Amino acid sequence: MPAERTLSDRELTVSYFERQLLHADAGLPAAGAVRRLAALQAQYSPSPHLALWARLPGFGYRELEAALLDGSVVKSTLMRGTLHLVPGEDYGQLAAAWRRRWLPDLRGRHRAAGLDEVALEASLREFAAVPRSAEELRGHTAEASGGKVRTDDLLNYARALLPLVHVAPSGHWRAHGKPRLVLWPGELPAEPAATARLVRRYLAGYGPASRADIAHFSGLPLRQIDPALAELGEPVRYRAEDGRELLDLPDAPPVDVDPDRELPVRLLPKWDAALLSHADRTRMLPAAIHQQVYRAVNGTLLASYLVDGRVAGVWEHACKRGAAVLTLTPLLPHARRPELVREGERLLAFLEPEADSREVVFAS
Repeated sequence: MPAERTLSDRELTVSYFERQLLHADAGLPAAGAVRRLAALQAQYSPSPHLALWARLPGFGYRELEAALLDGSVVKSTLMRGTLHLVPGEDYGQLAAAWRRRWLPDLRGRHRAAGLDEVALEASLREFAAVPRSAEELRGHTAEASGGKVRTDDLLNYARALLPLVHVAPSGHWRAHGKPRLVLWPGELPAEPAATARLVRRYLAGYGPASRADIAHFSGLPLRQIDPALAELGEPVRYRAEDGRELLDLPDAPPVDVDPDRELPVRLLPKWDAALLSHADRTRMLPAAIHQQVYRAVNGTLLASYLVDGRVAGVWEHACKRGAAVLTLTPLLPHARRPELVREGERLLAFLEPEADSREVVFAS
């Protein structure tokens, strides 16, 4: 076996920009980009659309809405118990992988309750065959379990027992309100193949990465991840500057980038997966500004902008009386303001196409 090559942080950043579709137009449709990125954070409805806007020149939000309607993209509660948009072709594997992690926790909290889980699942399966609100699912879980499921676990138990997906318009551009969920009609695949699909998608979009990175992204324990890695075959191995072992897919091409290449500026939405999906974020989110961008109390990652591959500031926008303003707040010294203004103007045109005026400003 050849000696493991050490990759500099800069090489990893340049390579990561390519895998994250942030370097140039890859010519992918919305569903293809979601597949490449494994999953898009979807707690805040505009975020997945803005994530694709940052990566796909010419992207329009109706393209992602059409993918949600035809099932090529699915919205559901998955990894780490949070909402994601994922490829429809991968949903069964991702749901099975997360279910294996989620159910033991729920069962542990109800060990003494005398819950008939088989009967509860059968009742919920029939009930969720048509779209139901979260409140309806909570009520049915309470009734069908004979009151044996804890109040704060009623919806979680339904989502862990069954693959439940959101019904449009949930996931659409700026769609808010209470979503409806429905039973996904497919069969969940077995392990370790289910988790192996999740790991494959992660490494393709976020690698090379450590086992700790995979665990951080997936929310799964290493005892579930390691058999999945073995299912994929012998990985390509690298070393990071700090000595951590990094893994890549067996069939991935070698990392071969120009570390001196200048990377384009990019404006990313709240909770963009590019910044959230590694155990150590400091390669792209400098430690000096981490707490200004990521609010650990409520888990909020602010909308931010990248200069040459690293977070240099945050952004927000407002539109009042037809005047749209995008405010860029620098958190670190940087150049390339003209390029940021051009990208900001492009973003404002996407956010507020009907505005009478648009302006990009820098906060002092």
